Amino acid sequence: MNNFEIGNAMTIKLDPVLPEYPAFQEGVRRAPKRELTLNKREIKLALKNALRYVPEELHERLAPEFLEELMTRGRIYGYRFMPKERIYGKPIDEYKGNCIEGRAFQVMIDNNLDHEVALYPYELVTYGETGQVCQNWMQYRLIKKYLEALTDEQTLVMMSGHPMGLFKSHKTSPRVVITNGLMVGMFDDPHNWAKAAAMGCSNYGQMTAGGWMYIGPQGIVHGTFNTLLNAGRKVLG
Repeated sequence: MNNFEIGNAMTIKLDPVLPEYPAFQEGVRRAPKRELTLNKREIKLALKNALRYVPEELHERLAPEFLEELMTRGRIYGYRFMPKERIYGKPIDEYKGNCIEGRAFQVMIDNNLDHEVALYPYELVTYGETGQVCQNWMQYRLIKKYLEALTDEQTLVMMSGHPMGLFKSHKTSPRVVITNGLMVGMFDDPHNWAKAAAMGCSNYGQMTAGGWMYIGPQGIVHGTFNTLLNAGRKVLG
């Protein structure tokens, strides 16, 4: 199966229009260059993994751009696909969606990327130096499209920022199932994780960033609530 056939089979995908490269505001904190230990074959794989999100006709234009990001930043962030408008948690009714859960997830994602909240917003890092909402801005745009299409009888399955697809489920099922940073046992160490992240295969979401939990200056709301809730259940029954 070639890229054309794959593209035709996809119903949710990025638009075939190349956005203008954004301007970066002065004074906004930027993530430091990340560890990059990829060999030539792994660099090609990193480019391939990033380019899979965009139509094939844009690959020739974007490949050098993504390569420069990888070599200078240690990751491919896809800055070109970063929205030009301010990102913040808007009122839920201002979001598109087929169910309230799909709109609510968008509120939480955008809150975590608000320049007033995020540690390194241009690199999608919410807090803790490495806690990303997702790996790159192509994923961000694609996730938003999936959440807009999500119904209350579907579940969106996420793996390290990559949408695996919408699957038929029940109204009482989770609307989104998320995993981040899963590594096979013998490769589960910082060096191999950094290599996987550079190749676009793994994302470290920490507690709330990659889990799309609402976070603000007051601290980790959802994570703390869930921790206390489960502690109460365990101790008090």
